Parts: sequence; C-alpha cells; structure tokens
Amino acid sequence: MRKSLSSVLLLVAGLLCNFGQAQAGETRWVHGSWVNVRAKPEANAEVLTHLVANTQVQMDAAASSAKFCAITWGEGQQGFIACNLLGDKALRLEDFVDSYNRSSESTNYFPARTFWMAPSFRRLQDAGSYFQETMLSPQQKLLETVDSKFVWDKRPELKRFPIPEFEAMKQRMMAGVIEPASPYFKPPAPWEELLKLAKSEEIPGKKTTDATVRLHSSLFYTGVLVMLRQLDLPAAAPSYFKSLDELGRPSANPEEISRQYQIPYAIKPVSGPYWDNYEPAGINVIGWWDLGKVDVFLQKPVIKNMLMLDGRIKSASSDLKYSLGVDSCKQGFRFIGSEDQAEPVKSLAQRKLESLKPSTKDEAILYFYTRTDLPPLHGSAKVTTQAPFKLQYDSKAKSNTFEHFSQASITTIDIDKDGIADFVIAEAWHRGVMLDSVTHQPAYRVIFVNAGGRWYLFDIDQYLMCGC
Repeated sequence: MRKSLSSVLLLVAGLLCNFGQAQAGETRWVHGSWVNVRAKPEANAEVLTHLVANTQVQMDAAASSAKFCAITWGEGQQGFIACNLLGDKALRLEDFVDSYNRSSESTNYFPARTFWMAPSFRRLQDAGSYFQETMLSPQQKLLETVDSKFVWDKRPELKRFPIPEFEAMKQRMMAGVIEPASPYFKPPAPWEELLKLAKSEEIPGKKTTDATVRLHSSLFYTGVLVMLRQLDLPAAAPSYFKSLDELGRPSANPEEISRQYQIPYAIKPVSGPYWDNYEPAGINVIGWWDLGKVDVFLQKPVIKNMLMLDGRIKSASSDLKYSLGVDSCKQGFRFIGSEDQAEPVKSLAQRKLESLKPSTKDEAILYFYTRTDLPPLHGSAKVTTQAPFKLQYDSKAKSNTFEHFSQASITTIDIDKDGIADFVIAEAWHRGVMLDSVTHQPAYRVIFVNAGGRWYLFDIDQYLMCGC
C-alpha cells in the first residue's frame, strides 16, 4: 500500500511539474524597439501596449500562429506580438554599430533598439537623428537643404510631427537614467604610459598621435607630446587620494559623473530644432527630430571642490547642469573660477603673486568633483609654482609642429601638506595662430592627479579664443 501511494505521489508531482512548464511557456526576448502588443492575433487588432527591445516574455506555442505569437509578461499580462520580432536570445549591444562607427555599408545600425537596451542621452540623440533621416518628408528635406540659393532671412519653418516612440524615449530620459558603460570613455591614463608614447618618436607621427588621442581627446597636437616628454613630475607616493574613483574630472559632464558614481541624470527639453548660423560651420539645423535645446543635469548633486590661488578649497553642491543649444561660450581657461581672462593671459605664477589682492582673492586654479564632502583639512593646501623653463625643439620638429610651445612651468598642490604633491599642473606657453600678439602666453594646462601613489593624466585645459 505504501509503495502504491508513493507511485501515485510521484506521478502527481510529475504532472504538476509538466503543467507548470506548460504554463510558463518558452522564454523569448523582444527584438524590435517599440513593438505593438495586440489584443488578438490580427494585424489590425487593438494595440494594448508596446514592449521595448530585450523585454523578456513567455511564448505559448500552442496558442501561436505562424505570424502572431501569444505571449505573457510582467504580472500576468497577455497579448499577441508579431513572431518575427521575437528572438530566443537577448540582443547584445556589441552586435550593433552606433553613430560613431557607422558607415554607408552598415546594416546593423538600429539606434532606437540600442536606446531601449541601454538608455542614454547620446542614444536619444542618435535615435532622433535617425528618425529625421528616415521619417522627414522629401519635401521638408528639400526645404531645409542649404545651398547657394539659401536666404537666411527666408529660412523655412522646421516642421516635425510627434513620434510616439520618440515621445516615450524623451519621457524615459526625463525620468532619469544612470549612464551605461561606454567603450569610448577612457579612465585617466597613467603618466608613465603617456610618457612612453611621448618619447617613442623624435617627431611623433600618426601612429603615436592616434595612440595618445585614445588616452585623451586633446592629445592630437604633436607639439604637446614634445612638451610632455620634457616635464619632470615630482615623485609620487600614497597621499590624500587613495583611488581615481574618489574624484571626478573638471571636464566631466552629468553623463560621466552618473556613470562614475551611479547617480541618475535627466534631461529637460527646452525647445525644438532651430536654425543656427555659426560662422565656422555655416548655416545648419540643430536638433534631433523635434528636440533642440535641452538641459542636462544630475538628479542628485555632487560636491564641486574649487582649489583657490591661496590654497583654500571652496566646496559647494552642483548638479553639473549644462544647456545644450544655448550659447555659453566663455573666454579663457575652463577650469578656473573667473568668467574670463583678459588678454594677455596671466600665468599661474603671475596670478599667484597677485592672489592677495581683493580682486583676485577668489580666483581658482582648478576644480574637481567628489560624491560627498572632503574629509576635514587643517588649513589651506600648499601651492608651489616653479619658474618657467625653456622647451627644446630641434629645427625639424619646430618647423613641423603645429603647436610649438616655447616654455613650460610646473605647479604642485599638496592638499594635506604631508610633503607629497596631490595635483600637478603643467602650464605651457605659445603664440597661438589666432592671436594677434607676438607675445607668448599661457595656452595649455595638463592636470595630473596623484591617486594611490601613482600619477594620472587627470584632465587637459586649453586657452582658446572661445573656451567652449
């Protein structure tokens, strides 16, 4: 009797298991970007909702047809979806190209799908541009074409219509996202790696400059490498910053800080696309479908730490907001506190000598971001600027270098005054091709940070006629 009962129980357990498997169905993933889920397996049936790329669903094969698959997802939600928009594996970002490496032959460029797979502001822009490329009428495209007959005063109206998927994308970004990992973002490079490249060739060629650009986008001038290999940074040892993760770069935007600290950032649309008549670029339409001017900001502020000329550190909360499409061009170095610097530009040494004057007391050398307040410091940082030294170029390098720097100077910053530098700013002079004056002026600053006892190229700050 016991044996017979055990057999029955095993049979019932097996049936229940099989029933559970049948109820669960077969796992599938949505492969479209914004897929209609219909109430019935018919092309014109009511659309219940939309599912985005890589949404996991369960497919009921018995209730499906060749064209429409019966699915369930979420908390018991049901409907029908076109079977050709389902796959048996999740989509992978690495299987798609993006706007950075797209070519005319690319057949795997689907910016809407990649947006839903890993939402970001750049992917929203890519999707908007793609909608403009594929959904704008030929007549409107022709109206917006700038040619020799184009008259600025008679520029046509930029007409767009709502695209439900793009509206949903904007809502997603307005709600806030954490910036996903990117193959294009490179963490600060170790100084020894940069120095090795700088010393690899007497006159750096394309192979070397390409390699250094991958370390930092502003390292494409051969003269910068010639200058860098003549720098003598102080010895690094463990000091105030234990790792690079502790601090964000001066040039970091909300997207970068979001990725680094896992803080959501969001957008706020301000206006639609607009005509722009910026002289170097000519007349253009600026925008991504019906999106033009946009505010981008962190949803939770971080701490902006400004290192002043006299060694004080002034800290305040910041959401790193920037307004895309709004002219915020400023003269001078970007990573300082003042709005601009009058010509001729003063070096750090000159400015430090004047730091006791009331007009310059609150000027900054640089700033950096931290997630929370810095640990308490006893007094101001020690700031030391060396006398400038002349840079050496042979005649061939001098004649073939676009950016020829005449001299450089090193400024060290010891935040906790333990005798070990925490920042180094290498400042270089040159007579820029856009400057009328023949006087050589400070034009380039390379900022290094000591993290965990190792120097890293933290950021680069250039003086431009427009510091944007």
